[in-house]
Amino acid sequence: MTSSRVADNMAKRWVSKWNASVETAPTNDIEFLAINGQKNGGELQWDLPPSKSHLIRLLALSAQSNQIITLKNVSNAGEDSRSMRRCLQQLGVKIEDIANGEILNKPGQSEVAFHSDAEDWRVHGVGSNGFTKPASVLHAGNSGTAFRILTTISANIGDSVAIDGDRSLRLRNFSTLIETLESSGVKVSRGHGEEALPLIVCGPVDCSQQVDLDLSKSSQPYSAWMLASSQFSGNIKLNLNGQAVSRKHSDLTNRLCIESGADFSDSILRPWIPHFAQTEVTVARDASMVSFAMLATKILQTKTIIANLPQTEDALGNDILQQYSSELGFAWNEIDSNVEITLSETKQDGIEINLRDANDLLPPLAALMAISCGGKITGAAHAAHKESNRLTKTRQLLLQFGIESTVLQDGIEIIGGQKIIQPSEIVQTFGDHRLQMTAVILACACSAKVSTPNLHKVADENLLLRLSNYGINVEKKLFKSK
Repeated sequence: MTSSRVADNMAKRWVSKWNASVETAPTNDIEFLAINGQKNGGELQWDLPPSKSHLIRLLALSAQSNQIITLKNVSNAGEDSRSMRRCLQQLGVKIEDIANGEILNKPGQSEVAFHSDAEDWRVHGVGSNGFTKPASVLHAGNSGTAFRILTTISANIGDSVAIDGDRSLRLRNFSTLIETLESSGVKVSRGHGEEALPLIVCGPVDCSQQVDLDLSKSSQPYSAWMLASSQFSGNIKLNLNGQAVSRKHSDLTNRLCIESGADFSDSILRPWIPHFAQTEVTVARDASMVSFAMLATKILQTKTIIANLPQTEDALGNDILQQYSSELGFAWNEIDSNVEITLSETKQDGIEINLRDANDLLPPLAALMAISCGGKITGAAHAAHKESNRLTKTRQLLLQFGIESTVLQDGIEIIGGQKIIQPSEIVQTFGDHRLQMTAVILACACSAKVSTPNLHKVADENLLLRLSNYGINVEKKLFKSK
């Protein structure tokens, strides 16, 4: 049996099959969200979920330590983080759910299940060479970050490991990472055509080879190599090429590795065993989610209280929202660990915001600029390589609400002062959770039907609950196709 058939058989436990051809695909009933934009007034309470960028990296490091590390503040962790956790459990890492200092039991559930009431995750590290070959395919869900890190880690296990993802992940381009692995002596079996996953890797990495990394499309391959270097048998020289994007994310990886004992000086990855100075680590909140809170504040014409905003070094470039808050028409007041956002007069027309290091903000920021000051978003060419081509798909999403925009080579241009129009059909969100979340909030202005009702859970489990608590009527319904 060929390696690709083996991977496909392994994947059947996790992945449902589909037909990529619209013409021949069977008809299906379609779930959607029916959103009625009524509101109750008062303040909108916005609790930020834990940062999946931080949590996924901390999971990888704590799993490779020889310690028992408690990751605190994981309530409302999104599906991307849970995918990383589940895959590490498949690799032999014990992870316990903790609430009020006590282990939460999971009677009748599998070892890789997680408890929804968990406040903390307790990770029992297996050391730099303690991962075991998984019994089934590693399924990274929708997370490109988890996929790249898991793939690079798996390349050092010394046996064939299959890694897969959902349909959106299968359609993404991972050629940069794959080429670096192949050039380092790792055998990689992959599909061809529209869907290149599942992937099978078999190492180990040949440390005598220099690794050439193109940083112009994504910082994630760089992060993956840093996080996997604990398992290397020797030093590897990195040759970093291209104009780096999402630098705050690779800086985060570097910082967390250095803090746990790594030495990456002179662009050399040296093997080390991660060691945490403190066995309890508080996970920072996700600052990129503030963009949705700001959009909701504008749509609902309300005041919003955001709890536990992270420090600048953990904001991963998303603190740019505060920098431009007055131009976008907000007053930003910090009270203890909370931020109070209120509406103010838009002071400027046609602002320009560079998202070289924060392209996740593109969809909600474009919507916010359209209904306020307008302008240009630049430096975001790498957004084309996310779950969707976020440049073209953001334009298509906004157009469904009657909002005009123009796609640029590295961003998008938006006329300010536009009005939101109620869509005549179900709003398509293109398998991208940030587009779906943008659509959900825009729908609060006009009442609308939004596709893929659970997609927000990739990053923010409580989005719909938060809006419902404010008074927005959100119902999950089923469209019967003919």
